[in-house]
Amino acid sequence: MPADPLPGDSNMPRVQDVSFGASERFVVSPGHEAAGIFHMPGGQNSNPYSPFFRGGHEAWVRGDPTPFLPGTTEHTLDLLP
Repeated sequence: MPADPLPGDSNMPRVQDVSFGASERFVVSPGHEAAGIFHMPGGQNSNPYSPFFRGGHEAWVRGDPTPFLPGTTEHTLDLLP
């Protein structure tokens, strides 16, 4: 991911440095999951050629909340023997 400047220091939730950074964060209260928020600095896929590789990074940098609960299914992958 790009080395975007983030607020805070090495003990903050959105920590980022050359060799380490937070993998995710979420805020949710039991029974109120629909009001929860989720942040992921990278994407859902670790393959740099995937269109989902950087998904969520811009929201992480801006501090924009994304829903904690999943939305509707847009893609499926069937693994068959």
